[in-house]
Amino acid sequence: MRIRYFSFWIILLFSAASCPAQEIDWTKARGEAVQLLQELIRIDTTNPPGNERLAALHLQKILEAEGIETRVLNVTPGRANLYARIKGDGRGRPLILLSHTDVVMAEPERWSVPPFSGEIRDGFVYGRGASDMKGTAAVHATLMRLLKRLNIPLKRDVILLAVADEEAGGAGARSIIENHPDLIRNAEFLLNEGDVAYVKDGKLQQYGVDVMEKAALWLRISAKGPAGHGSIPLANSSVNRLLRAIDRLRAWQTPINVPPAVAQGYRILAARQSDPVLRIAYANLEKSLRNPALRKKLLTDNTLNAEVRNTFTITGLHGSDKVNVIPGTAWAQIDARLLPGETPGGFIAKLRRVLADPGLEIEMLEGSVPTSSSADTALMRAIRTVAARRDRNVPVIPTMLTSSTDSSKFRSVGITAYGFEPFKMDDGELDRAHGDDERLSVENVGFALQFLYEVLRELN
Repeated sequence: MRIRYFSFWIILLFSAASCPAQEIDWTKARGEAVQLLQELIRIDTTNPPGNERLAALHLQKILEAEGIETRVLNVTPGRANLYARIKGDGRGRPLILLSHTDVVMAEPERWSVPPFSGEIRDGFVYGRGASDMKGTAAVHATLMRLLKRLNIPLKRDVILLAVADEEAGGAGARSIIENHPDLIRNAEFLLNEGDVAYVKDGKLQQYGVDVMEKAALWLRISAKGPAGHGSIPLANSSVNRLLRAIDRLRAWQTPINVPPAVAQGYRILAARQSDPVLRIAYANLEKSLRNPALRKKLLTDNTLNAEVRNTFTITGLHGSDKVNVIPGTAWAQIDARLLPGETPGGFIAKLRRVLADPGLEIEMLEGSVPTSSSADTALMRAIRTVAARRDRNVPVIPTMLTSSTDSSKFRSVGITAYGFEPFKMDDGELDRAHGDDERLSVENVGFALQFLYEVLRELN
């Protein structure tokens, strides 16, 4: 009896230590997150100039009120990152919740509400940054408040980073890595923006988890030639020389290369296709793309096309500012996106061969190396477990982001980074992110908050 009695109290004490002190009022928690989102939207952090220090100070105030350790880390004058940490017992390596507080510009005359009002209308919070990505920042901060408030037992530290300048170069993330490496040392996982819970025709199709990203390579191609008066045509003018090279570039079909995570994602999607051709094609994407007829059909999907090859877009042409002047220099700007395995130098070497004009100057405006993370980790298993509990028939798909985020910077120092924001969104909502009337539904705030909370509990 004594042994049983002792065992009973050990079990009771263990249960008390491993369970939250109280049930979570999710309606109240959602309200807190929505209010914080509205407050963050009302802080204008348009980049440039950014002014993200104001957002960092606001988040610091909110989190310190709960007794959470925080630091405001200056990047440049007026610009700062917010760091916060809740300690675990050390049995696991830290998890980082990453967001950015800067936003792109908005044209108020094109919006139905003031873009920095945070107005709630028909169940949506409107404002620049609502979905990209102050909504996630508000969810992450509210998660931290819940973990601290309820004294949730953690085996790994949970770190919040709300950084500056993601939209225009990533100086905030670089500052953390270069100037404060001790704050993220030994971190194992990172959750950031990237993919979402994708909806089509009103039905949830998949939970997308971005495990790799293409790298941005921004280039300026310049041609030189004799200057002159527009009334005397010059066959070897800089503009003509540039256009001949651009014509060769436009005809270039970059090679097909299917990344493993992309192939895996389409294999998972294959069984859900009503079109029998797509069902077979998705099951073995690499083989299917070697079939000319099937390749033509598949690559009409612009997203799939961007997932299986290096891409480039001609985004600007410049010659003379005067109609009657033949310029001595003309240039084009190119937005290239590189698959994992490619390097900026390697792509530029291929580009030079295509342009076939050794006299052209190619200037790299921005360049980075593509990055990826394993899709077989404890964090991915936690996401799958929570997704199955909520929507058993909806798959979790590892995906590749065809654009890029700050995740690449953290992957480069050995941290497994996933782009995953569990907001249920269709193409129309996704297109608002850098467009007019950007918004995030109140329901989505609550759904993401609960989903990520459950992921953290699974992981801990």
